[in-house]
Amino acid sequence: MGDIEKTKTGIEGLDELLQGGIPENHSIYVAGPAGSGKTTFGIEFLYHGAKEMNQNGLYISFEEGKEQIIDNLPFNWDLESLIGEGKIQIVKYDPYQYENIIDLIRSSVKENNAERVVIDSLTALNLYVDDTKDVRKMILDMNEQLRKLSCTTLYTGEIKTGHPEEISRYGVEEFIADGVIKLALSKQGSELSNQLLVRKMRGTDHDKKIHPFKFENDGLKVYAKEKAFESSGDSLGSGDEPF
Repeated sequence: MGDIEKTKTGIEGLDELLQGGIPENHSIYVAGPAGSGKTTFGIEFLYHGAKEMNQNGLYISFEEGKEQIIDNLPFNWDLESLIGEGKIQIVKYDPYQYENIIDLIRSSVKENNAERVVIDSLTALNLYVDDTKDVRKMILDMNEQLRKLSCTTLYTGEIKTGHPEEISRYGVEEFIADGVIKLALSKQGSELSNQLLVRKMRGTDHDKKIHPFKFENDGLKVYAKEKAFESSGDSLGSGDEPF
């Protein structure tokens, strides 16, 4: 691989798997079942960018509002200070007028001078848009616009419980994204474990093994030196089935 500018996620252990971070201005699809940590993953990506790398972040939610997102974070972060300083902006859109979403995203990125963007979640679009073709077009237009704005973007999407192979709900998410990071929950005996796999990453080599991760007080920690345990066979979303 030739030299390519990388954007560090700041998530402990993950940048090691990515050999330095996400290629700059690329889009990444973070997929996993409910409760696997997708929202937390996205917020942490913005948090480290704003706090350590002077990169403004924009979080666009199609589900939860700002207060709910902040209240649900399990970490000891002063996220509200970064929001108050204008380093991170959290916006909730209800895309009933879905034809306006692209314009709203464009204006929010420019207003916040955002270099990092999180869209949470693509799965929620089906709450507002009935026609799958319209959802696909919206996702494609959104991705094209964010590329033009030179943003490094994370999209999140929910994988149906019991169907880990169905990463793309609308048939386009996995393919329009430059990278795919898959999160999973697995039951090990009487305990739950979180697992992560970098499924693809255009423009750079990357680790291809499944690794455990945990929610520590100061953020997510991916155990880059460890392989995830084999599942006991009691799946909770995708643990005992192929990534």
